[in-house]
Amino acid sequence: MNDILKYGSQIWAIFVILIITVLQRGTHRSVWVKLDQVRNLARRVFLRRFSRLYLCKFYGYLAISGIIEAQMLYTVLDSPTDLVYWTVVLVLHTFLRLRHLFHMFFIDVLKIQLQQLHFGLMELSEYMRELNSHPNESPTHRNMYERSMKRLLELKDMYGELWEISDCINRTFGWSQICNFTGNFVQLSCDLYWCYLSVQGFNIGSYQSVFMFLLPTSFLIGLLLYSAESCLRMAASLPEALLEVPIENDSKFLKIIYRFGLQIAQQRIRLTAHGLFEINYSLLKMVRCRIFTFEQFIDAKCKLFFTVRDWNYHIHDHFHHLLKGYTVRKTRRRVNDRRR
Repeated sequence: MNDILKYGSQIWAIFVILIITVLQRGTHRSVWVKLDQVRNLARRVFLRRFSRLYLCKFYGYLAISGIIEAQMLYTVLDSPTDLVYWTVVLVLHTFLRLRHLFHMFFIDVLKIQLQQLHFGLMELSEYMRELNSHPNESPTHRNMYERSMKRLLELKDMYGELWEISDCINRTFGWSQICNFTGNFVQLSCDLYWCYLSVQGFNIGSYQSVFMFLLPTSFLIGLLLYSAESCLRMAASLPEALLEVPIENDSKFLKIIYRFGLQIAQQRIRLTAHGLFEINYSLLKMVRCRIFTFEQFIDAKCKLFFTVRDWNYHIHDHFHHLLKGYTVRKTRRRVNDRRR
């Protein structure tokens, strides 16, 4: 029953992801278009930082999951049936895990752009401190004033574009990640249940091999939530950086700062699955509670199954003994009749 739920949910998630990818191809294309619009604004230092960060996580995960899958392959080489089973499971897991890695890619891109926006606000603060050191009527002050205002408006527009990118990411990966996380939740619940049974002494295989099934999915979910949490922390640091801009009671700057802050408050950058749940560390608490509830349900079903099976065995044995006693008595009567 556990394996049917686990792999059935994963196959269902794959079909939904394929259907959603076809239906939302326009939204998916718009993400790339908007990223291309802000690509030229990114500095090389941030691009190199993004490349190092994502590639380290990507290749690190591939190395860890590859080692685990190689060990699992070594244990099933002697059995053709288990080898076919392992191959099918590997294909399912690869498809779903690549979806998580693809989502993590877009989140890391958004995070790097937010870091650049934060750096731009801090750089503007330093520039305007230098602006206030010049006399108000000097040509240098006027030129720096115009540049500061233009740069602040550019940063405001940049935040609007980043909010649109985050909204497109949520709509692109919304339904697919709901199904993907559901499949992961069922998989972790079933594997944890088998691990619990193996620790309790049931003959279902080594608990080390069962526990190894948990590592790739758990590690990948941890990486995805870490990327999402760091991206949200960077977005949450923008209001503080905006308030540090020295405006010296200038009415024009006050109006722009006010509208910029209102835009950040109203268009808050979030990472959600169509509003059903937030993609951050709070998801771990929700999954932990759901896994515990699901395991209690599975445990109750299994106990009921074993109880019914044991009762069937008892009833069968009882009827077997009755039938055997009746046959013995009937045979004895026939023998006695022949002797008479």
